[in-house]
Amino acid sequence: MSENINVGWIGLGAMGSGMSSSLVKSGFKVQAYDVWKPSLETVVKAGAIGCESPAKAAENVHVLALMVVNAMQVEDVLFGKGGVADVLQKDSVIICFSTVPPAFLVTISERLDALGKNIGLCDCPVSGGSTRAATGELTIMTSGTSSSIDRAKPVLEALTQKPVGALSVVGDKVGIASDFKLINQVFCAVQIASQGEVISLAKNWGLNVRLVYNVVRTASGDSFMFGHRVPWSLNHDGIPKSAMTIIAKDIGIVMDESRQLSFPAPLCSAAEQIFTAGIGAGLSKVDDGLISQLWEKLGGQSVAEKGTVEEEESNAKELNITSLSEGEIKKILVVGLGVMGLSMASALLSKGIQVVGYDVNLESMDKFSKQGGKVTSDVIQAAKETEAVLLVTNTAKQAESVLFGVDGKSGIASSLPNGSTIIISSTNAPSEVINLQKLLDDLSKDLQIVDAPISGGPSRASIGDLAIFASGPESSLSKVHSILSTLSTSKGNVKNLHYIPGGIGNGSKIKLINNLLAGIHLAVAAEAMAFAKYKQMDLEKVFSVVKAGAAYSYMMVDRVPRMFNPPSTPHSATSTLVKDLTIVINESKKYNTPLFLGQAALYQFTRAVSKGWAAEDDSVLGRLWEDMGVSLKL
Repeated sequence: MSENINVGWIGLGAMGSGMSSSLVKSGFKVQAYDVWKPSLETVVKAGAIGCESPAKAAENVHVLALMVVNAMQVEDVLFGKGGVADVLQKDSVIICFSTVPPAFLVTISERLDALGKNIGLCDCPVSGGSTRAATGELTIMTSGTSSSIDRAKPVLEALTQKPVGALSVVGDKVGIASDFKLINQVFCAVQIASQGEVISLAKNWGLNVRLVYNVVRTASGDSFMFGHRVPWSLNHDGIPKSAMTIIAKDIGIVMDESRQLSFPAPLCSAAEQIFTAGIGAGLSKVDDGLISQLWEKLGGQSVAEKGTVEEEESNAKELNITSLSEGEIKKILVVGLGVMGLSMASALLSKGIQVVGYDVNLESMDKFSKQGGKVTSDVIQAAKETEAVLLVTNTAKQAESVLFGVDGKSGIASSLPNGSTIIISSTNAPSEVINLQKLLDDLSKDLQIVDAPISGGPSRASIGDLAIFASGPESSLSKVHSILSTLSTSKGNVKNLHYIPGGIGNGSKIKLINNLLAGIHLAVAAEAMAFAKYKQMDLEKVFSVVKAGAAYSYMMVDRVPRMFNPPSTPHSATSTLVKDLTIVINESKKYNTPLFLGQAALYQFTRAVSKGWAAEDDSVLGRLWEDMGVSLKL
């Protein structure tokens, strides 16, 4: 069928060039035009017919594809100097792939109807990047009359080949698909900017950025854009892929819409300013994934690697830790039997490890006792008889109180056997963990901290499926490997357990980096879905479309369903992210690394706490727009 369809193509940038060339490979006759001659020459070499003007590219075609930069260019091509609308034949169809304001296409459709030639218009914003454009495996959202979509479908299907590509018909009027793309770009713009912000902090913090990248890809801070863009910053191949000006234009459309509708969008606003600053700093001609260079211009270190990818991967390996051949821990004191501590103690107990539990709350100890666990009211005495301690406290200050008492002398550190290992599972500032180790060193008892913050919530803790970011001396890590492994890999997911090189404090750094991303991704998910609802879009359909493409993040997929159907009991309290984001922002100040999106996300979580939602599930962030009549509950 493709050989019977003549396609006109106007706009041969990184995306348009790949898309038009892939159509040629699929057997379509393509007449192409672009003002930039080298781009035109490239697609001609691929088999397209080069044209000297937009009008020539539009002559005698069944389908005209527009992949120009913005709405102004679309209008100029069709009704201005391009003169395309005059030469298009009767019953042809225009596919507008460009990202433009939704209302703009409604006006274009009306002007085409006035010509009386039955020229159809399909609103078809795309997602997927230049690589997938060249292979015909894009994600495309389309809307328009059924007649227009039917006429365009052979071309659209050729550009969305499975299993990677996807074509979604999201409405029967132009403008609807652009609404979907607008929401999609809320996610994409914020996630592109956030990866630059976060890897800049990681570098300034002294971490191996590729190691950070590899760890986060397996954790809750992951997103499509993090996975796709960070490698560009680390080891760019010099081939242009997605210009900074494009995402700046897209987030500008989002913000223009939000201001016009009086919809507050704090994370989008921060992202718009980041890209504006990037372009102002001279980054307009680089790929958007290199936004980390903005932080370099603010005095930060360069994240670009000097070796090959293979060499850098070799330098970014986690520690290879196994249990000691002798002396595997069979008995552990767990201090802190709150929601997480109780679940962790239960998981250890179920694997045959002898656990002694302690908490200042007698009800918590009673719960563990009823599960068959042993509890103690004398934690000092219990410490004398243990092989290791697991501290599941909320803060480093609480951990210090357990170890040293309120007077600095009466805690469990004084009674622990020489050479004991203390696992600290809470998320703390790296400097706080290092300070605790210094206090232990002063006792001259060879007491060693393993800095091992966790992620996953009580449901995953109870089945030994937590993510753990552990750092410390390798000998100490080996001593407690069986404990950490039981808490993280009981379900066979070995990627959950990360041994971070560089000593104590680095585990906390990695956890804070992950939670910074997770907090940003959760905040933008709430913002985007609230914006969609404010625009009276079908939330379930929006979610179904965006989660399958470049807008994906772990937090979006995990938390948005909870916004739709709030859980009866919290999986992860809102106050937790307030604490973690506060820590990481305070740490970033020490390294002169501004966290624009981190600050915007913290503001949203702080607002939620101020409304009395501190103990509620962090997905409650979606309720922040309820005073505007926006409810995400289905």
